[in-house]
Amino acid sequence: MSGNNIIKFFLVRLLIVILPLVVLYFAFEAGVEANNQKEHKTDVGLGFAILLFFIFIILTVGFVIDFIKNLYKKHYDIALIDIPFLLVFLIPIIYIHCQMGGCCEGFCDWYINFLNF
Repeated sequence: MSGNNIIKFFLVRLLIVILPLVVLYFAFEAGVEANNQKEHKTDVGLGFAILLFFIFIILTVGFVIDFIKNLYKKHYDIALIDIPFLLVFLIPIIYIHCQMGGCCEGFCDWYINFLNF
């Protein structure tokens, strides 16, 4: 593959990631603004945190499928583009999972303490 094609594939993946996050950001801003006008404020952030968790899960599943598809087709250079995105997605997924339910206390305690530095 040429360098221009790899850049094109990277930019397409970046757009796939940025678009839902920008939409979620503006929805969050609208939700906070509407919540500030209420007399009895509610916790808007928790709902958006859960929504962000599911967005990252969907993006992760999509990128894993794309990664496997590109490995199967022997497009190794394109498959390597997916790895940094997958690593970035796993950080908030594991963090939110540990905060909400935790799987094993030892790992979650270590992970949360590691990210708090």
